[in-house]
Amino acid sequence: MAAPSPGPTAAPDATLEPEPVVPRSYVRFSGDRAESVDAGVIGEIRFTIVVDGTELVTLMCSPWQLRPLVVGFLYLEGLIDDPDEIELLRVCVEDRVAEVRLTHGFPAVPPRKILTSGCTGGVSFGKYLSDIERFRLADETTAVAPRQMYELLRALYDSASLYRRSGGVHTAIFAERGRTTPRFVAEDIGRHNTLDKLQGMALLEGVATRGGSLLASGRISSEMLLKAAIMGVPVVGSRTSPTNLALAVAERLNITVCGYLRQSSMNVYTHPWRVVPRGQTWTIDGPAQGR
Repeated sequence: MAAPSPGPTAAPDATLEPEPVVPRSYVRFSGDRAESVDAGVIGEIRFTIVVDGTELVTLMCSPWQLRPLVVGFLYLEGLIDDPDEIELLRVCVEDRVAEVRLTHGFPAVPPRKILTSGCTGGVSFGKYLSDIERFRLADETTAVAPRQMYELLRALYDSASLYRRSGGVHTAIFAERGRTTPRFVAEDIGRHNTLDKLQGMALLEGVATRGGSLLASGRISSEMLLKAAIMGVPVVGSRTSPTNLALAVAERLNITVCGYLRQSSMNVYTHPWRVVPRGQTWTIDGPAQGR
């Protein structure tokens, strides 16, 4: 795909994005003792993307970061190659719809949609599944130290502002090559949506994602792994586990997958030669003590 360029000129949103945490009263029990609580629960909406007057897809998502969600979804599904192909993007939260006009009209999409794994039942057109080798990452001399991954995990926790307010939401961060401070943070009820949002943020700001790192709070599925490959991200980490199919895709596409990240431990499931402790060098066979 083409390198990212600054994002599309957008029409003003019809309404501002609503508060993603909705006030709610409920009863909390501690043992047999009950108390009334006024707090919040995470918001959820059905959000439809309409392209050139035709409905493309309806997603279940959190009602914020919607503009990057649209841009990232279109890009990672192969429906655009560059954000400049978007002539108009208008998000109307009140109507739960995004209106998009593309330079090339309504895109050609496969007739069969894939319902992705996860609690919100995401949607993918699977346009790239017959040609995933094109996204295989080249061997790189860039490595990550275990300490970098542990620091990214702390950054993931620190960045999870919605989760701290309500729970019930996934968080994902993107860090540029060699960095432990996130460049972008996305939160959503859907794991897949967080990666679409990260890619959309990068495209809208003209930031290249190739060579960076992704860290997610939820399970890494094969669809999420393919999104990371399209982004050109060689290192993907998770607080929990990857699936076996995700690991098969990672092996094939030369992506390092780290799971069960904790404060000072992790499992490296694929291509562990990229993970090199400080003070060591690496070869294709793995880390070796530096001289």
